[in-house]
Amino acid sequence: MSQIQQIQSNIILTLQAEARKVLDAIIPNDAHIILLDYPNYSNVGDSLIWLGEIAYLKIRGLKVNYVCDTENYNKNNIRKIINKNSIILMNGGGNFGTLWEKVHQFRLKVIQDFPSIKIIQLPQTAYFDEEEKIKEIADVIRQHGNYTFLARSKKTYDFANEHLDAELHICPDMAFFIGGISPDLNPKHDRFILSRADLEKFSDALSDKAQFNQNLNYEIADWMNASKYERFLHRLEMHSGWLRKIVDPNNLLLLCLWNHLSRVRMKRGIKLLSSGRVVMTDRLHAHILSILIGKPHVIADNSYGKISDFYQTWTFKNTKSVLVSDLSRLHSEADKLDELVKVK
Repeated sequence: MSQIQQIQSNIILTLQAEARKVLDAIIPNDAHIILLDYPNYSNVGDSLIWLGEIAYLKIRGLKVNYVCDTENYNKNNIRKIINKNSIILMNGGGNFGTLWEKVHQFRLKVIQDFPSIKIIQLPQTAYFDEEEKIKEIADVIRQHGNYTFLARSKKTYDFANEHLDAELHICPDMAFFIGGISPDLNPKHDRFILSRADLEKFSDALSDKAQFNQNLNYEIADWMNASKYERFLHRLEMHSGWLRKIVDPNNLLLLCLWNHLSRVRMKRGIKLLSSGRVVMTDRLHAHILSILIGKPHVIADNSYGKISDFYQTWTFKNTKSVLVSDLSRLHSEADKLDELVKVK
């Protein structure tokens, strides 16, 4: 293993260990796991989080006894299986706040539906632009009385420490439990630019063709477009709903389908990032997946500083990534990384 490969492996293992220090202490060996909020959409990043969560539970030998997304949540089915060891795990990510209202409302509902049952919010980044929304969730959490919040970065930890009456820990993103990946794919492009096109987009600098080096080959895409196979699996889920309500009330068969679908999405993400010799991105999980596959990459921030906060909290020692605040330097920093790769 080369020195750089060793550094990459150490970063992944170190962040796994940091997460386990927190998770192992708050999730007992006999925990009865209820896992909520499967990310049932095409975003590769959320599938990476999910696969990391499943990998962690497998490491611990913990069985999932009920699972759902925001659409097929059924509190009565959960109440039928609740016992003294039950813990509700809420899926991690970057949707704790006001940007993604549907998930926010679902989170509020679950907390209110299960007062005093231990709920652990897996690592999240928080962002609120409405004070009344902060008060709303703070009141709900305080009334619940048995809520644990895992902050994915330092700023979110500080926010939660100020506003939430909950057990609080700082914990890396769950996607690191996937571990290192060695894709056998050769780059087709000098630069692959993964540029987001949603509410969290901050700038068009990544895809500004005026900044491109005319001697290099570029490909620009986001990773929200599902493949034909992904759409087939989703249709299979939709058309089997009536039968699953009868034979699979806790969605455990559906869990197998969802895990497979998430792996398919991850492979799509790996293929995209592997297509460039250097990756340029403003998505947090393109940064994380680039670390997992050992891909050199340049990072621009999202609309509210989620990526820079995570980078400065956990991944700033990664030798193959550069966070760029001066967006005019995105391409020159990519060139520097490219030269480093060529030397190695």
